[in-house]
Amino acid sequence: MEHLRFLDFLDLSESASEASEDDSIFDSDIETSDDEKFPGVPVWKTAFNIAKGIIGEGLLSLPAGLAAGTGIYSGVLIAIVFYFAMTYTFWTLGRLCETTSEKTHRGMGNKVTEGVFFGNVMAVANLIQTLSCCVAYALVIGRNAEDVLAPFEIDTWLSSRRGSWVTILLFVLLPLCLLRDLSKLAWSSLLGLICEAAVVGFMVLRFADGSYQPGGQFYESQTPGTQVSWGEVGEPEMWAMSPATLTLVSSMSSAFLAHYNAPKFYHQLQGRGSRRFLLATSASFTLALVLFLACMIVGYLTFGHHCSGNILHNYSDSDPAATASRFGMLIAVTCGFPIAFTGLRDSVLSLCACSSRRRVWVPVTLALLTLIGSLGWSLDDLGLLNSLGGALLGSASTLVFPGLLLTLAAPLRDQEKEPTLGKMEVRVLGRVLVGAGGLLMIFGTAVVVHDKILNRNY
Repeated sequence: MEHLRFLDFLDLSESASEASEDDSIFDSDIETSDDEKFPGVPVWKTAFNIAKGIIGEGLLSLPAGLAAGTGIYSGVLIAIVFYFAMTYTFWTLGRLCETTSEKTHRGMGNKVTEGVFFGNVMAVANLIQTLSCCVAYALVIGRNAEDVLAPFEIDTWLSSRRGSWVTILLFVLLPLCLLRDLSKLAWSSLLGLICEAAVVGFMVLRFADGSYQPGGQFYESQTPGTQVSWGEVGEPEMWAMSPATLTLVSSMSSAFLAHYNAPKFYHQLQGRGSRRFLLATSASFTLALVLFLACMIVGYLTFGHHCSGNILHNYSDSDPAATASRFGMLIAVTCGFPIAFTGLRDSVLSLCACSSRRRVWVPVTLALLTLIGSLGWSLDDLGLLNSLGGALLGSASTLVFPGLLLTLAAPLRDQEKEPTLGKMEVRVLGRVLVGAGGLLMIFGTAVVVHDKILNRNY
């Protein structure tokens, strides 16, 4: 009897040892499981994380997309169309998780096809896309930090692009990327969103006070070629459209991109369900739309046809508020990196069919950060490959993949007592999404070929 009690004690001790071994200061495995003790991420925190995943430095390129040859009203209509399409497909990916009882793109793809090819294709596409996105974040963070420090004339390695990137990676990004519970990233996401809203507020203020109009306070101190210009028209265009409108279409197709994280956001949502996920999705995409439209219109009205690819480059270095806005964008982009990195790590774990337990999860995190850190150190520009990959994979993940999943999930929908998906969706809308995504791939590739190859703009 005593011998049995001793064995029971050993079993309990061993189990406790294993449990404590898997626990970590970085969070325990329970936080990403279906365990009843996991409370989930509240709707408002999920909305902040989704919004931060959408809104990045890309919003600063929207005025240039409008200035390339599109009227204000035409641009607003294009943005609204993309808003509804992207909100719907992001929400639908969450509902497909519910229909298929899967947690990843790979799992959903394998479930609807009863094979591994489609799921693996989506996993590889998400991996390439998120890796490219994270490296782009690395380059932007390094450059922004260097630009912010430049006016202070600090001539040290730490103020260089590489030094700034390594410092931020080690002391800011590493702790954030080691967090497992998305609710804890909500606070950094909120900080990033506040900074981006403040930048747009600064743009509105400078437009209202006329500081960058001829005779304005900062007009003469601008870099030549960045002052306001309306060309031969002499005023803002309203309904104009031209072949250059494809530039804005291409920008919008990638501006609302956050779909690689949709299954993760859905799975960790508190009390997850279709309606709650729609609430989080619509709130985040609506916030993104408001900031996109405000930045696009105000930037265009301030500088006309001379809008830079990064609109903050139009503002004078002598403008202290512009310097503060550049610092705000540095904080915002830094806060957005962990969201994109979450998508990359999940893609790797899914593709390799790895456990998310700490003994696997932490080494994968460190290995990926080392890879991104090295690429951010060694590369100066992602160039043509990044632009072409964004044009192809962006449309695939936001329209083509959700459309195919919808169409292929029809048999699973028919088996449900209370279907999450509508009959019209799986039979018609899925095919429409695939067709629209295919057209965007063609248009996006055409824009890249024109801008990056024919014009040698890279």
